[in-house]
Amino acid sequence: MHAEGVRTAQGRIWRWNRKRATGIVMSTTDDQIWFGLDSLRGRNFDDINLGDAVEVEYEFAQQDSHSLRAVRITWIDN
Repeated sequence: MHAEGVRTAQGRIWRWNRKRATGIVMSTTDDQIWFGLDSLRGRNFDDINLGDAVEVEYEFAQQDSHSLRAVRITWIDN
């Protein structure tokens, strides 16, 4: 059983499907966190690139085949 509530991690955009407007963030601890367009902050749809550094707030929730779902993604400027 996982603790409820929102957690925070850093990671990178690992997958991005423009057609479906969904993707995966790979956290620095190798967790795969599903995200949809509604969780994005500070980026236009067309400006999302694989490898972008992000901070992700996520929760334990089943989404497709993933058990972690982003509620907010913020880009880390390098």
